[in-house]
Amino acid sequence: MESNLKKGLLFGGLVGLAWGLDTVLMGLVGQIEILQSSPSSTLVSAFLHDGFCFFWLALVMFFTKELKGVFQLLKTKKGKAVCIAALVGAPIGMSGYVMGIKYAAPAYASSISVIYPGVGAILSYLILKEKLSKRAMLGIAISLLGSVALGYSKVDISAYPHFYRGIAFTCLAVLGWALEGVIIGYAMKKIKDEENLKASPQQFLTIRYFTSFVIYALIIVPFIGGYGTVIQLANSHEIFYFTGISILGAITYLSWYKSVDYIGVAMGTALNSTAAFWAIVFSALLLGTKITPYLMVCGFIIILGVFVFAVDIGEIFNKMKLKKNEKVSGSYNVEK
Repeated sequence: MESNLKKGLLFGGLVGLAWGLDTVLMGLVGQIEILQSSPSSTLVSAFLHDGFCFFWLALVMFFTKELKGVFQLLKTKKGKAVCIAALVGAPIGMSGYVMGIKYAAPAYASSISVIYPGVGAILSYLILKEKLSKRAMLGIAISLLGSVALGYSKVDISAYPHFYRGIAFTCLAVLGWALEGVIIGYAMKKIKDEENLKASPQQFLTIRYFTSFVIYALIIVPFIGGYGTVIQLANSHEIFYFTGISILGAITYLSWYKSVDYIGVAMGTALNSTAAFWAIVFSALLLGTKITPYLMVCGFIIILGVFVFAVDIGEIFNKMKLKKNEKVSGSYNVEK
């Protein structure tokens, strides 16, 4: 049990680190000349990121012999529900996030984006009539307070002249990811499992990225006339930046599922929020972003709120106390 806790914490920590670095590198790659001169750069970046994420996940599924199950899952009600959720979470969520990174800087976009589980909980309360505990409401309030404070930050407007536009796009990403979670939550609870088909979370994730890739490839990129930019990138070595960064995206979600498997959704969600901290650190190291005390305090408040929302400290202490009593009782019985 203790071994599972350590593994869960390791994978949970890896989620935050990988997504924080992914965020900053997407901001860095957005500065290359081909993308700077393209009006469709942000959506092309989102397309390449999610497209290569699907490629890496499909590769993993192939070697673990789960890829066939992915396409079988597409025929089921739950698989189709994941596709619908992906329509909201991927094109809206990821596109908004990449634009947030471009206009408001990675550190700010990442810090605000981690509140999406709390927003998802509010939407679940309003749409699915799920109950919210006082602790959850307090955590959500703390996170939202930190996000609002961060939105009113005094930033270098000469470096980010469209900062508030970036904040608006990041909020759109939060809404998209939150709605995605609500739809998936509804599907998992309300739609019965089809007989003789057991699907892994990784297979659902692969469907999510497959749907995102198809929507970008067939609708969004042609609509914005972005394939010219894609071809330019493909004819240069700079396309490899996206192949590398997307590995981080795949690692993020695979680690997230591993973390949830070992230590549960609550703690996994809380550790996921540490991406905001790592985005701030990597922004300073790789982009030279000035990390003000105000930014650090707001980031801390947001992460604290997510922990309060996701983790019931009282329950954890009770479980630890119970395990301790069981060990003492077991030891006593052995001696007897």
